[in-house]
Amino acid sequence: MKLTDNSWQGRVWGYVFWSVLLVGLLGVLSRCWYLQYYEVDQCRRRAERQQRKLIPLSAKRGLILDRTGRVLAISVKKPTVSVDPSLIKDKQERIETAIRLSEILGLDADNLYESLQKQSQKRYMLVKRFVSQEQAEQVKSLGLKGVMVNWEYQRQYPMNELAAHVLGFTNVFGKGLEGIERQYDEYLLGESGKIVLKKDVRNRPVGSLGPCVPGTDGRNVVLCIDAAIQACVEEELKKVVEKFNAKSGTVIVMDPYTGEVLALANHPTFIPSQAGQCDKAVLRNRALTDPYEPGSTFKPITVSSAIEGKYFTLDQKIDCLTGPYAGKGFGRIPEYKHYFGLIPVSDVIVRSSNIGVAKISQKMGADYFYGMIEKFGFGKKTGIDLPEPGAGLPREKTGKNGEKITLSQQLKKRYGPGYTLTRVAYGQTIAVTPIQLLRAFCCIANGGRLVRPRITRGIIDNKGDVIEDFGRDNQDAGKRVLSEKVARSMVEKALTGVVARQGGTAHKAHLEGWTVFGKTGTAQVVENGRYVPRKHISSFIAGAPAKKPRVCVLVLVREPDHSLGLGYTGGMVAAPAVKKILQHSLAYLDTPKRLREDKMVAKSRE
Repeated sequence: MKLTDNSWQGRVWGYVFWSVLLVGLLGVLSRCWYLQYYEVDQCRRRAERQQRKLIPLSAKRGLILDRTGRVLAISVKKPTVSVDPSLIKDKQERIETAIRLSEILGLDADNLYESLQKQSQKRYMLVKRFVSQEQAEQVKSLGLKGVMVNWEYQRQYPMNELAAHVLGFTNVFGKGLEGIERQYDEYLLGESGKIVLKKDVRNRPVGSLGPCVPGTDGRNVVLCIDAAIQACVEEELKKVVEKFNAKSGTVIVMDPYTGEVLALANHPTFIPSQAGQCDKAVLRNRALTDPYEPGSTFKPITVSSAIEGKYFTLDQKIDCLTGPYAGKGFGRIPEYKHYFGLIPVSDVIVRSSNIGVAKISQKMGADYFYGMIEKFGFGKKTGIDLPEPGAGLPREKTGKNGEKITLSQQLKKRYGPGYTLTRVAYGQTIAVTPIQLLRAFCCIANGGRLVRPRITRGIIDNKGDVIEDFGRDNQDAGKRVLSEKVARSMVEKALTGVVARQGGTAHKAHLEGWTVFGKTGTAQVVENGRYVPRKHISSFIAGAPAKKPRVCVLVLVREPDHSLGLGYTGGMVAAPAVKKILQHSLAYLDTPKRLREDKMVAKSRE
């Protein structure tokens, strides 16, 4: 009976075994059928990913050149050391790899070993980017498992800090972050190529899966900047900032007829390749970003607006009083040092009379005067081809219902209509960026037309063929703000006297052979809505030669140190620097000295 029972139990277990085996086999066959007919594409893609090794071929970033072809930015191939941690299985091998690489590359062996441990399952780990050729050869000679030496492009700036705030900089991957590098990143970047290889399970290439696709190098950007003028500007700016122990300084040099920016500098400055190590405040392009009250450098805008509107002539007399000007609605207006009494309107500019321009603004009225300020381009961005976050204060904006709120509308609501009107006349209660102010001054200098500042001349390929010529695209070149007669009279009768006459505020900027015209400014610094005692922004804006200006220059020095006893006014601080920049620039540009201008200087001194 036992034998019969055991035999029955054996048969049952046999049935169970074969049933389970059959079910498992059916499951395997079902899965194979499912994969073959329903997931074949997904499996094929997975196999391709596992067997493909894509090696990108970086495109060479384009050059940045000055207007004469001098190289300001270039990309150079340099070796980079990386490792495949997944191939280094043994702990002792990791230790040896960390020690050997650290000795050659100057790294910390313990940190490198920890990184290898943490990323042991990864297929790629950067060890050090942009090593020397000698280091790369030493690493190769080690023959360490999983260690690779590849080549990448490194952005370099042959002239170091020259034009740093114009050029900007890139990140380690070659993408533009600031300046021209950012503005024209699309042109400079190029298009990467690739090589597709077949690899084995140990990530070793065993064949090609297609032809090599070469990359397309980036195109080259040609600037309006002239490196020779830029070098002079940066040298003089550094001298004046250091001499007066100032907080910072800005200089812009522009062709008044074309809007081409021949030089633009800020100090302190930086070397673009070391931008990551710098304070963010140093990286800011203050010429485009930082609004400030222009002070007396705004007076030519006020007076030229009045002459254009036929409210005054330059020869007409205006009573600038012998004491402060006061009245209901606009408070009390003093002069800086001296009171001038009855003088021609032209002398309001030469002697920089606050009372004179305040009375002129009252005669014009808010509607006309603020409208002219808008025509000069204040309250909105200039359109320069650089990242330009600043538009001055107040600036045009859009209301809740989408309506446009103009600079004029906002000025009328500031502080009180009478107060604002008289203070804007001499550059208070309004803030401008340096590029805005120089643009407006160029409008007076060139005969009354508003130009759009340009930093770039065009784009060329590696053969030198022109891809784009930006010089033909100055949309504001034909926009007239002043009549030519008014603009010329402002230059020859008023602005030249600021420099040529002994009583002018910028006689230290006088040049032999060329007639310099301009306007000084000494503006108080505003903090928390109040003027700070003994903190000033000293500036001088000028051009030369007077008959047909070749360049216009703005030098702005922020917070010169009063305690040095060297002076703090625009005439004392900024005018000498403008003189040196003009002298160098005019000689460099081979600007002829005109006899007529020598006579103009002599006459204005009489």
